[in-house]
Amino acid sequence: MRQRKIKHKILWIAALIIYLYLLTKLILFKGGPVDFEVVRVQLMTFLHQPDLIHTRTVNLTPFQEISRDWNSLSLHRPGTAIHLVGNVMAFIPLGVFIPMLMGNKLLSGANVFLSSLLLSLGYEVTQLLTGMGIFDVDDLMLNTLGGVIGYILFTMALGMKRLLIGGESRTVKKEYNPKESPV
Repeated sequence: MRQRKIKHKILWIAALIIYLYLLTKLILFKGGPVDFEVVRVQLMTFLHQPDLIHTRTVNLTPFQEISRDWNSLSLHRPGTAIHLVGNVMAFIPLGVFIPMLMGNKLLSGANVFLSSLLLSLGYEVTQLLTGMGIFDVDDLMLNTLGGVIGYILFTMALGMKRLLIGGESRTVKKEYNPKESPV
């Protein structure tokens, strides 16, 4: 039984690594080939010319891009919906991976929130420093929301599983002892 749990955890870790690779490919390399040498060269260029930071496009106004995308949603501009929904959808798996690897402990919801926020911040800062994208506070919010939605879906699925096939409850069970009966 213990061997099975170890194999199960290794599979989840492998899936997380693949997910992070694909997420990096999507966010930093816009779906193109992953080349970390490009990131290194861009970072070295920035370190030698820190004034480049003033040439980067940055959105620090919360809901600016979300509002713009929401107001321009139409069948003629599918890119706006892809931006909104894509930023959320991309981080939903993280909301499943964190509790699966942590054992769905009590604070895993807070850990999902924090992990989603920090991972998204890491991508946004990398985009800012390398010029390989735009630093956007709205992306931080949408990505974090995606992680939280993933966690909510995970806990709902876990609850449904427990309801349908049984399993451990989160409440402490007190065993019945006839000697302690108040009667």
